Parts: sequence; C-alpha cells; structure tokens
Amino acid sequence: MLSNVESLNGLSGKFPIYIGGSLLVVVMSLLPIRYINFKKSNRSLLALFLSLELAVTMLYGNTYSQIFGVYNILLQYKDNIELKAAIKAQGDVAKEFYKVGVSSGRDDTPNLPKKPNVVVVFTEGLSQHIIEDKRNIMPNAKELQSKSITFLNYYNHTFATYRGLSGQLYSGYQFDNYDKNNLVSIQSILKKNNYHTSFINTEPKNSQFTSYLENFEFDEVLTNIKNTKGEANSLSDEQAYQKLFKVMKKQNKDGKPFFTAMYTYGTHQSFDSVDQKFENGKDKVLNRFYNVDHYLGKFIKEFDNSELSKNTIVVFTADHGTFADAEYKNAFPDQVRVNPDVDTIPLSIYYKGMIPVNIDVQGRNSLSFAPTLLDYIGISEENYFLGESLFLGKENNNSYDTVFHDNTYKMSTDLGQVKPLSESQEKIIDNQLQKYFAAKQQIVEK
Repeated sequence: MLSNVESLNGLSGKFPIYIGGSLLVVVMSLLPIRYINFKKSNRSLLALFLSLELAVTMLYGNTYSQIFGVYNILLQYKDNIELKAAIKAQGDVAKEFYKVGVSSGRDDTPNLPKKPNVVVVFTEGLSQHIIEDKRNIMPNAKELQSKSITFLNYYNHTFATYRGLSGQLYSGYQFDNYDKNNLVSIQSILKKNNYHTSFINTEPKNSQFTSYLENFEFDEVLTNIKNTKGEANSLSDEQAYQKLFKVMKKQNKDGKPFFTAMYTYGTHQSFDSVDQKFENGKDKVLNRFYNVDHYLGKFIKEFDNSELSKNTIVVFTADHGTFADAEYKNAFPDQVRVNPDVDTIPLSIYYKGMIPVNIDVQGRNSLSFAPTLLDYIGISEENYFLGESLFLGKENNNSYDTVFHDNTYKMSTDLGQVKPLSESQEKIIDNQLQKYFAAKQQIVEK
C-alpha cells in the first residue's frame, strides 16, 4: 500500500492529509489506556460486530473497513518477510528464464531502415480510455494512434511507476520498488548492437528517482536541474518534450543509432496543469491530460517535419494505468473499474508513412513491451524476458503476460477480463515469482 506512494513529492496537495492522519495515529497510540472489564454479554456483542465486519470486508473488499485495512497491511508485512526468506533459499535459477533470442511474429517492416533510432515516451498514469474519451481530452494522442501500429486491450502488468518502468524495460516483475534487475534489458541489448542509450530525467531534483534511473545502466541519464517549471520541482510536460527533441537532434548527428527514453511526470495523481487547461479549467484531472496531449502534438508535428522522421521510430505508452482515486471517479463517472490499479494502457509504434493497424492483444500486458519493440526493429539477443512479442499470437504458452502483480494484488487480465487468479494459478505464479526475484539478483552476461 505505502510503496505505491513513490515519493513524498508525489502526494502534492494531499501531503497534509497523509501527515495529519499519521500524526493522529501516533498521538492516539500514546494516550493512557485504562483496562475495562467487559461483561460477558458485551464481549459477545463485540465478537459479533467484528465477525460482521470481517464478513462484509470479505464480500466487498477493505474499501469499507479501515480496521481490516490495517490488518491487511500487517499481513502483507508478514508475507513479505516470509517471501524474502523463500527468495534467499533459491539457488541458481536464472537459467530457468533464459531464452536464446526474441521470438519474432512479423516480417521485415517496409521502408524501415536497419537499426532505426528508437524513442520511447512513458506517460505517467495514462489509461487508454482517456485517449478514446468522447470529450476529446487527448486529440493529438488519438491522431497519433490513427497512423501507428496500436495495440488494443493491452494492460499494465504492475503498479506504480517504479515497478512499471523497470518492469517494461526488463520484461519482469519487481519484489520491491527499488530492486535492481541484473538481467537483460532493452537498453543492454541495444548497447550490444552499437546503440547509444539515454534516459531523460524529468525529476532532476528527486535524488531517489535519479538513483533509480541510474540503476538501469543507460549510457547516460540526462539531468537538467535548471529552471524546472513543473509540479514538485520537475520538468513540465512542455519542457520535457522540448528537451526530448533537442536531445534527439544532437544524438542524430553523432553517427550512431540511439535509444532514448523519457518519462513525463505532469499527469501524476493530484497534479493540475501548470499551462494548458481543458475547457473551463475546473477539473484538474482533465487539465493535466489535455496539457500533456497538447505538447505531444507539438512534438510529433516538429518530428514529422524534421530529418529524424526518416530514420526514427517513436513509441508512445505509459508507465501504468490511471489510478482510480476519488478525483478520477469524478472526472470519469461512467468508467467502471474492477481494480483501481489495473487498466488498459496505450502502446503505439509510429514511423512516418507507415501503414497503420490496430492489433487486439486480448488482455496481454506490458511485460510484452520489451520483446515487442525488439521484434519490430528486428533485433534478437539472449534474454530472460517474461513476456513475448505482441506480434505473436496469444497462444504462446506464456504464463505471465496476462498476470498483473504489485505488492497488493495479483489479477488476471486474460481476454480483457480483470479478475482474481484462480487458486491453482496463484500457486503457480507465486512459485515462479520466488524464482524470478532470486534470478534477477544474479549477475549474468549481457
């Protein structure tokens, strides 16, 4: 639960609420307590109340029960300790996840140069339905998808950002937010193929996030600490896209293919737009998505009119879906979500002049991001990816690519239906997760 709050900055305007609540708990715990001897009838009544509380919680979830919510956190803590011990007991298990290469499901792309430049934009917390919304909140993203290869019914495999970025670049799950993955990644494979790799840091004053990015072992983490205009001392989405295009132009002159990734921060939960507003500007959820879309549109227009469009692909996606908090529900009252952490997210691959196509992936998830991207550009190397290319059919004997996992939930997204795993599925996944969490700590040849 608490690990989903990636940094204190991410709380933004809700920071006083969280701090106030925490202080209240501490103060109450320090108050003197007097022992009260309940009558037997009162004890029976209390037992009945707690039994009803538990029954309601089991039927409807702990949204209705703060008491059971606290119990659930303590239970997660206990499970975490037991899982760490089980992981430590694993031996040399990396070989169980070894693959000789990336399985391909497509022919060569016409007109695409060999080893094209690759640009990936991870948009903070963006669900696909926001792009499709009839109010036209993100018209530029909608237009981009109309001229791209776009994957539909594609879900986030985890939540939140620290798990989402790492999980997609390495095609794996995280045990903790800040685990380093020593296995193979998109960037390590592209380095091996003579690419220059870089990640643009849009939170340059967040030392925690900067250290996290440095663990990915890109050739460069590009940090600009001057004149941050966004919320929480970040680059605004306008600054981020301007920085991206500037980096692309510079790297294009260096004579090597490049892989540049960026995470835009301006659509984070609780933020309002610092610039563009949607209609009357009263809904900050709609404002922030409208704002990032505005600067995505300017970026694509500039890209299309440049030499970069001849040798570069742009991949537009998200770190995870939009979290379904109260502000989200107010902005999208007709949107029904089974789980607040799990949703369809965008994934579009764009190359100027390509033949656009929509591919329904039937509930497969962002573990497939790395192999799909490499399959598209025709690069295959040894790897330990849990996902498979989305260009392959769904019947690929993959145990993971329809399984959502974070520190709270394990859910199935198979066939686009979000639901809990069956007891047998959960047992299999738990066993494999223990092995994978041990494997990613091993040092392997890259």
